[in-house]
Amino acid sequence: MIGKTLGIYISLRFLRSLIGMLLGLAFLIISVDFIEQLRKAGGNDEVSLGQLYLIAMLRAPIFIEKAFPFACLFAAMMTLTNLNQKLELVIARAAGVSAWQFLLPISVAAGLVGVLVATIYNPIAIKASQSAKELSAEVLSGTPLNKRSSQRGYWIKQEDATGGYTVINAELARREGTLLDNVKVLRFNADGKFVERIDATTVLHRGDHWFLVTVRKTDAEGNSVNLESENIPTNLTQDELFGINGKPDEIPFWDLRQTAERVEKSGTNGKPYLVHYHSLTALPAFFFAMVLVAASVCLRFVRFGQVGRMILGGILFGFVLYTVTSLITALGSNGVIPPVVAAWSPGFVAILFGMSALLHQEDG
Repeated sequence: MIGKTLGIYISLRFLRSLIGMLLGLAFLIISVDFIEQLRKAGGNDEVSLGQLYLIAMLRAPIFIEKAFPFACLFAAMMTLTNLNQKLELVIARAAGVSAWQFLLPISVAAGLVGVLVATIYNPIAIKASQSAKELSAEVLSGTPLNKRSSQRGYWIKQEDATGGYTVINAELARREGTLLDNVKVLRFNADGKFVERIDATTVLHRGDHWFLVTVRKTDAEGNSVNLESENIPTNLTQDELFGINGKPDEIPFWDLRQTAERVEKSGTNGKPYLVHYHSLTALPAFFFAMVLVAASVCLRFVRFGQVGRMILGGILFGFVLYTVTSLITALGSNGVIPPVVAAWSPGFVAILFGMSALLHQEDG
């Protein structure tokens, strides 16, 4: 049986490797995103570098969360490789400690990290991302649109009481889709002919209508008029707006189940939220699977050599697992398979693979 001192030593080595990898990843993400924020600012002298860097820092945690499984895999590989190169695992084996015993501290540490990521880190990362959106809208509100990002990711279509329809395109949607920034509205009549275009800096959803601020209206003949505000009737509820604009990875762990029920009641598909909820609950098992995969790759180093080939094999398995997980998640989100199966099956299969490889290596 592995001793308490050795177990703590191995688990701390793993945690140090994991923290170091995450810090390096955070630095890379923040640096790249800071450059992107500079491009969006477009040389606006009213925007300080400190504000742009703060936006990049607030956006980083949500990206790092998606990289946690890979960080866990590489940290476990790094830890086992270092222990092997220093012959510490050889000494442990000679003392009667099996591979399963010295993998236990790393597995427990990885499982605890998974619990913390799902229950604590995830809500904090989403809160930071929402703060980044608010700050970005405030800081970059005066930046000309032609110097900003050309992405227009938020589209809403609503039917009008007259038989026509209205298409709303926003550069940024906040507060569950009820607050839109830098908006373009296209209105069509019952025959599908273009009626007018409305540009507004801010649009707020107020129950039965949209309230537009700082408006420029242009009709089909090209005549324009500027208004301080404008109202557009709507039959879209707040729940329907959330179903249109909400993304599962923008909802904290503790609110995902209620959000799924809320979206389903609005007539929208709520399964993506359930899949994401179960994926977060499955993180401890998924991280444990990463440890087993790393062990199946790294424990043979000292005895058989070929370090580079084995590390490459572990990396390739990680990316294959990521691809398969994305595919199964998409199937679960569209109702092809149950959300629980979609969330838990990749980690379960990876655990079986890792255990099979280790049993073959250790016990023949």
